[in-house]
Amino acid sequence: MIVGLIYLVFGLLYFAVWLTICMAKYKKWSERKKNCTQELSVRVVDILEKKTSRGGMIYKPVFMPADPANLLVIDSAYYSNLVSFEIGDTVELLINPENPTQFLYKDDSLNKGKTADIIGCCLPVIFFVVYLILSRR
Repeated sequence: MIVGLIYLVFGLLYFAVWLTICMAKYKKWSERKKNCTQELSVRVVDILEKKTSRGGMIYKPVFMPADPANLLVIDSAYYSNLVSFEIGDTVELLINPENPTQFLYKDDSLNKGKTADIIGCCLPVIFFVVYLILSRR
């Protein structure tokens, strides 16, 4: 009885923390989508590299607007191995006019951070459902 109660308390605590993290991620992406309204065509001018603790490489593209009169330099907020560009590639961004360093890729399939956040929030649910299915056998 006590063990079952402990499992229930820890399960509820885990659920509350998981739900809080997922809601924060949802809020981050929905605010970014709301704020990033201005289209901007940019060229990849540099790709910064960084070695991971496991010996792999991760990359961070640096962009400049395709319009030579605009000298704004934009770089991705984080390093990733999920988005790969080459120097000279042209990319369409949706930027926040008040903070041009905050952007989304116009092609949503390039917003890999968003995809990773969604998968990260779904995995515990998938594991739990699989556990329930397998435990009933």
